[in-house]
Order: sequence, then structure tokens, then C-alpha cells
Amino acid sequence: MIGNLSQVEKRLKLYQPLPDKKFEVKSGLAPREEAIKQQVRQYWSDKTIADVKKLEGLNLDLSGFDPRRTTNRQLLEVTAFLADQGLIDSDLAHSISSMDMPLDAQGNPLTLDREIDAYEFLTGKLASLNRESFKDNELAKGERIEVNAALSVLLALEGYAKTPREKPLVNIRV
Repeated sequence: MIGNLSQVEKRLKLYQPLPDKKFEVKSGLAPREEAIKQQVRQYWSDKTIADVKKLEGLNLDLSGFDPRRTTNRQLLEVTAFLADQGLIDSDLAHSISSMDMPLDAQGNPLTLDREIDAYEFLTGKLASLNRESFKDNELAKGERIEVNAALSVLLALEGYAKTPREKPLVNIRV
């Protein structure tokens, strides 16, 4: 199975809604892998599940995380952790962590520490994809699904960052 899709599949095994055709994308992957990618995008877009529930079990200090004032480095670290936990797949992690990143002629990032407004970038990209000229384009449809999922993940992370954490009863430091 490609990337971390087996971890995502384990994480979402209890999430079994009827597959919604609007999240179906032709990615060229095996049917089972496409189904998992479709399921994770549907999961992050599902408004019947609270963001707190979606990030349940996440043990990450995101205090001070603000998608309006972040860097690709911070997004890369957060999405790598989410992908390791099976909360998102590696394609979604890449979509979130590589936004508005300047590249050199070989495609390598010039800097990961430049401040970006992730919301502004994604909403601008979504507006561009929603133009009439892209309405029936299959690639644009897939990208719209990806951008919407990325926005949902960022909103959940922002909410998580603003939610006070309970202090543990025992503080063990080595």
C-alpha cells in the first residue's frame, strides 16, 4: 500500500459512512487505495464529527499555532506528525506543508521559514479552481477536494491549538 494509507485505514476503521461520490477522485492508484483516500477526505469534510473528535488522541503541543501566520517548516512538522498518526495521508500532508513555497530551478525549496497565511493561500487557490473554465475538469475537481480537506485540517488544528490542555495529574520529567 502506498505511503501511509495502511495507517490511515487503521485509524479510520470505525468511520464507515456510505462513500460520497463527490469525494471520488481518479488518482491512478489501486481501487482500495483510492477508496481510502476518498474516505479520509470525506472524514475531514464531515461536519457531523467535531474537530476535537477528529484529532482525538493527538498529543502535540500546538500552542501558538496560527495558520494565518505560519511557515512551511511548521506545517511540515505538524503534517508529518499527523501522517505518522494516520490522521491524514501523505498526499494531504504534502498539500498542506508545501503551499506557497518558493522553489529553485531543480524544484527544491528555497526556504521553509518564510511566513505565510495558509488560509489566504488555500482560499485563493479554491477561488481559482472554482472558475467556470475549471468546472468540468477532472484534475481541478480532485484539487478542489484536496484543498477543502486541507482547509478542514487547518481549521481543526487551529481549534486544537486554542483549546486549553488539561495538566496531567503526575508530572514526570527526566
